[in-house]
Formats: sequence, C-alpha cells, structure tokens
Amino acid sequence: MLPVEHLVDLDVLADRLLPVIEEWKRTAFVGPLTWRDEGSGWPKPNTSDRSHVIVPESLGLRLRKHALDDEFEMVVWVGGWADVDYLLDGEIYAFCPEFRDVDGAHRAVINEVTDFLA
Repeated sequence: MLPVEHLVDLDVLADRLLPVIEEWKRTAFVGPLTWRDEGSGWPKPNTSDRSHVIVPESLGLRLRKHALDDEFEMVVWVGGWADVDYLLDGEIYAFCPEFRDVDGAHRAVINEVTDFLA
C-alpha cells in the first residue's frame, strides 16, 4: 500500500473544533473525538485517548440530535478527504468531501454538521 500524503494536521483541526463542539452540545449529544493510528496493526482500533496514537491518520466525530434518532458521523482523513454518514428522518445520507489543508477540513466539518443540525 502506498503511503498517504499528510495534508491535514489532525491535532490542529481538533483544537480548532473544540469551541464549536461546545456550541453543538446545546442542540445535540456530541461524542468524544476519536483517533486512529496510522501505524497500528489491522484491524486498526479507534480510541478517544489521543495519547495512545503516535501518528494520527483519522479524526472522528459523532453527533445525535436531542430527543431524535437522527445521527451523524464524520471521519476526517489526514490525506485530505472525509467520510460523512448520517441518518436524518429515517433516510441515510453519505458524502465524501475533499480538501487540501486544515482550513478546508475545518470548513468541511462545519458545513456538514451545520447541514445536519439545520
């Protein structure tokens, strides 16, 4: 397998998301950020403890609207894309935004969560 180019500093992204995550908690349950280590063996475990990850390859985020079954999951990959899935009013949606840096990844997360919570 070819190595993935590291376009997004996931630690910087996580730090930039912390303030807005607090805002999202007013309207949704927000799970802990999850990390996956690039060097882990297969299957690669996810962890909410950043200290257990040497080289992060993904950063995950889950939300669930209060009093509803609507759920959102987004995994941002260091290579410049994200996997986005959500269940909204019984319908499943899936997207794969692409970006080239932390700013683009941050915009993608904000846009996708905003759409989900609207």
